[in-house]
Formats: sequence, C-alpha cells, structure tokens
Amino acid sequence: MNKSTQPSPANAKPSPLSQRERVNTKMPFLLPLGEGGRFVPADGGCLRFGILGLFVFCNLLFVIAGAAGAMGEVPSTTEVVNPTIEYVRDFGLAGSGERQFYYPRDLKVAVIGDLETGLDNLYIVDTGNNRIQRLDQDGGFVYQFGGFGVADGKFNTPDGIAVDFNFRLYVSEKDNDRIQLFDIRGNFIQDVGTGEVNFRALQDPAGLDVDTLGNFYVADSGNDRVIKFDDQGNFLNEIGGFGVGAGFFNRPLDVAADRDRNLYVADTGNHRIQKFDFDYRPVFSFGQFGSGEGELAAPGSLALDDKFIYAADTGNDRVCLFTKQGRFLLAFGRRGSGRGEFNGPMGISLGKKGRVYVADTGNHRIVELRIKY
Repeated sequence: MNKSTQPSPANAKPSPLSQRERVNTKMPFLLPLGEGGRFVPADGGCLRFGILGLFVFCNLLFVIAGAAGAMGEVPSTTEVVNPTIEYVRDFGLAGSGERQFYYPRDLKVAVIGDLETGLDNLYIVDTGNNRIQRLDQDGGFVYQFGGFGVADGKFNTPDGIAVDFNFRLYVSEKDNDRIQLFDIRGNFIQDVGTGEVNFRALQDPAGLDVDTLGNFYVADSGNDRVIKFDDQGNFLNEIGGFGVGAGFFNRPLDVAADRDRNLYVADTGNHRIQKFDFDYRPVFSFGQFGSGEGELAAPGSLALDDKFIYAADTGNDRVCLFTKQGRFLLAFGRRGSGRGEFNGPMGISLGKKGRVYVADTGNHRIVELRIKY
C-alpha cells in the first residue's frame, strides 16, 4: 500500500468562518455592609446607602436577576470553532484472514465498555466475507463470527451494525432481508423486526442506530423509509416513503439519532441529509448532487457528536463535516489508495479523543482519522 502520497492541503481546508465573538458579562461583587452603612464593591468603588436605599437596591437586583433568568443565561464566551481533520493510519487489506476485509460496509466503536466488552473496540461489517470482525483499539484481531448462510447467526451480505447499551449487537442483512441480534461475543439471540410493517416486510435493510432509550432504527432502503423498534424488536413508528420532498426518501442507507432523539437520515438517492425532530417532523435538509462545498454524491453513512455531523460522501470518495445546523465546514479525502485517500467509503463511526474511523470499502481497509478544533 502506497503511504507516501499526502492529501492535498486544499482537500482538508475548512470553509472561511467568522472571527470569534466574545460577549463579556461582568457584575461587581458586593461585600457585606461595613462601617458607616457602606457597601464596598470588589472593584474598589464605594456606594453609600441608607436603609431605604438598601431596600430599593436589593429589589432592583431581584428584578434584574428575574429578567435574566427569563431570557436564559448568557454565555460568557460565544465561540465559532474551525475544525481540521488529519490522517492517522489505516489497517487491513483484501482477503479473508484475520484483519483482512472484502468490501467492508460499516463499523461501530464501543465507546462504553469494560474488559469483557472492550472499550473502544471496533465491530466491522466485513460484507464480502459475510462476517463481523472485532478488533481492539490498536487494530489487533479479537474474534469473528458469522459465515455465509440463512440459518441463525449466518449472514448473506451484512450491511449495517449497531451496539446498544446492554452490549448487544444488531446486524442488518441486505440479501436475507432481516436484522439479527447478538450478544457482545457474537452469540445469536434472536431475529428482530420480523414480519410486515404496514403491509411491507424489510427490503434491503441498511444502516442502524440506537437512541438513548434503547430503541433502534433501521434504514429500510428498499422501502424508502426509516423504521423505529423498541429494544425487544416491537414496531413503534416509521417515517418516509419514496419521493423528493421533505420527509420523503430515495434509497436511504443510514440513520443516526442524537442524545435528544433527533434523527438524521442519509437520503442517499436524493444526495442529501435530512433531520427530523423526536416527533418525526422534518426540520431541515442539506446537500445536493455535486462535488463542491456542501454538495454530496450518494452519501452512505452518518455519525454525530455534540458539535458536528460527519458524512461518508461515498460517491465523492471523501468525508464531509457539517455543523449540527447543516452548514458545510470541510471535506477530507479524494479518490485513491494512498494516505488520506478513499475508494467509495460507506461507513463512518466515532471513537474517543477525536478519533474518526472510516470503512474504506473499495480499498478493503479501515482508515483512522483525527479531528481537532
């Protein structure tokens, strides 16, 4: 693998942002009443009050405090961050052995765990080999499970994966049209999301995610919808349907829930990302077909943190970064097999300390990046 090629500086250059705006709020701290009926402010000035003046002053402070509380707390500093992304390393190559991959499509990082579950371990959907591989945070092989088939615990083109707070793994299968649930060691538990939902069974299920209440979501790409189930696999709700308007999809390939249970959907065929509130109402969308700033080409995967939306911009062979309001910040990557290059990346997941992991599908490897801001 050629690691000598550096990504173009323009490739990772963030779009221009405004200068930091600082809002300084300062209230002098008043010391207790002193000799002669004086308050002594911390800044050294003196205020003389009689009893009536003290009463009026205290009531004035009460009114001001009440008004401030009604308006919300004003932050002492309002800051716009300018993130950068840098290449760290990659691991894997084409094959069927340990730490080898054949068109890996998705991955998730266990950001909570213990010695058994593996904090920061990676769970990789090794699609072409019909298996899940677990690697430690250094890229070392831990174990694998799966194999081709239709029986319980077997796979036929696995596509998406999610890890819940009980350290269980959900795996979707494109060609078996099902979702299987496993324990953290890869032991089969049950099929979930079986049967028909509104007279339609799952068709080509793709990306998965779990919210803070343990509910899980599946991008049912063949039916142009996103379905929500509880942690027992019982149907709760669905959104979508084929179309180009707000709230409609064209072959969505991934879904991500934030801590407030807002949903972000990679509306792949419409080359955009849509946001929904926790009542499933469309909030906004961003992106259109193209390769310029803020444009997307068949985005295949999403990841979220408190500040940013990360998108695997599959058709443009890059990773794009947006604010949580959908404003474009930067793009990293280009087509190739060198350092900082991708070939149809289809999965993205976040680790701790700014780590970003990408399933570089066409290059049969996993790429680790780091975001700084």
